[in-house]
Amino acid sequence: MTFNVKGLNSPCKRSQIMLMLRKAHSDIVFLQETHLRTGRLPKLPSHPYKQWYHSTHPTSASKGVAIAIHHQVPFILQQQLADAEGRMLLLKGEIASKKFTLANLYAPNEATVSWLIKTLDTVKLFAEGTIVLGGDLNLVFDPFVDSSTTRSHIAQKHISRLHGKLQELQLIDVWRALNPTMKDYYFYSNPHKSYQRLDYLLTSVSLLSAFSTSEIGEITVSDHAPCSAVFALDSMVKRDWSWRLNESLLNNAKYCKQVRSHLDLYFESNSPAHSKHTMIWEAHKAYIRGVFIALGTKVKKEQQKLLDLLLAQIATVERLNKQSVSREFQGELTKLRQQLREHLSQRIAKQMLYFQHKLYAHGNKGGKLMSALLKKAKSSSHIAQVKDKNGVTHKNTPNIANAFQEFYLII
Repeated sequence: MTFNVKGLNSPCKRSQIMLMLRKAHSDIVFLQETHLRTGRLPKLPSHPYKQWYHSTHPTSASKGVAIAIHHQVPFILQQQLADAEGRMLLLKGEIASKKFTLANLYAPNEATVSWLIKTLDTVKLFAEGTIVLGGDLNLVFDPFVDSSTTRSHIAQKHISRLHGKLQELQLIDVWRALNPTMKDYYFYSNPHKSYQRLDYLLTSVSLLSAFSTSEIGEITVSDHAPCSAVFALDSMVKRDWSWRLNESLLNNAKYCKQVRSHLDLYFESNSPAHSKHTMIWEAHKAYIRGVFIALGTKVKKEQQKLLDLLLAQIATVERLNKQSVSREFQGELTKLRQQLREHLSQRIAKQMLYFQHKLYAHGNKGGKLMSALLKKAKSSSHIAQVKDKNGVTHKNTPNIANAFQEFYLII
């Protein structure tokens, strides 16, 4: 998946993006416009994405790209290359014993074609094996089908130069190859009142046959829609998953009543006269786990149904707005996107509760968490400079309570 997220500095925004990525079952994600700066990277979620790679700008918070790789993808990094502007990130490694080069690009608004051609030359020198390139390229390949106005701010001769460079690298637009006649867009420009397809997933010709589908999502938590494509590797092996109790079920009186009724029924049906106490007790664990799994699945389906309904409504209204742009459709889209953000924020509360549990269980023990808190306290404004009566400047002792609060907000 490639996704221009328009900022990852807000903890709530990060959680919303992660929920959308998990819902889409994305294994390899190219993120653009992260707005993260060098030396000020927040702690990004390690589940389910164990590997995070960044290209950031030291001072500007308007750029930044990142690549996130799911823990089930056996990616082995061999080499990494990033520019100093936070617009290019190249990774070279192996996935299931096959060599891949992952490239994430965020092209500038000015001199776009020149920058892309120069960057593609860098990709050509760096690449090894199959290339998968994604990103916000800030232009349309074909104005007649990739723009609702059938116009482009870039001259056709410059676009032809870019097409020539892509042919030289044997890179193919996956979505267009799988949807040759369809018109769809990623980005809506309010000033120009037009839709455009500025984001792309490109791959080597040799891998194109492995792709089964490619879809454009809805514009929801960002001003860009995500683009996803699915390809399969025969040598990939799926890992087993382990069950964990959904504690939120215990806060619902209705579900607690159902669990009690199941327990009563179980112990009435299994009397000590026919079986040993230990056997009845051990067997009840498996039985009640099945009950919790059924309840958790029901709750998850209800939440997913509401989420799917909101996304379907957004997709419907957005499709009508693409056909005929109007203020009425724009107002309806704004209302539906706000409802979606509120729904996602409710689900984020569970993640915040897990982190509170982690802080409580850790207590005042020394370790990585305490070290991170002290480091944050040392580099933040919690260490204030004061002058004594003799005019000598001193530093106050770090306020660990405030540091804990700040660290919690960052996570």
